[in-house]
Amino acid sequence: MSQNQSHFFAHLSRLKLISRWPLMRNVRTENVSEHSLQVAFVAHALAIIKNRKFNGNVNPERVALLAMYHDASEVLTGDMPTPIKYYNPQIAHEYKKLRKSRSKS
Repeated sequence: MSQNQSHFFAHLSRLKLISRWPLMRNVRTENVSEHSLQVAFVAHALAIIKNRKFNGNVNPERVALLAMYHDASEVLTGDMPTPIKYYNPQIAHEYKKLRKSRSKS
């Protein structure tokens, strides 16, 4: 395993240390790793439903994989609330730039 790969997995393992920003009161906090897995489950199921019920042509495995990694950049940024992330155009631009640069590495 290359050093880049080991850094990648080290970064991903830190997702469990980042608590999600709660939109409503919860009895238990959720971390970003748990959230990403739940999103992947739902996305996979929706892709299968699209194909079976609506004659879709979606790859459920790819959809699940994309969903699994959708918040990976939050290792660097934390779980920033969406209203804050996109309220100011300049902040939104910089945030998107950061996410894009991290997804390439």
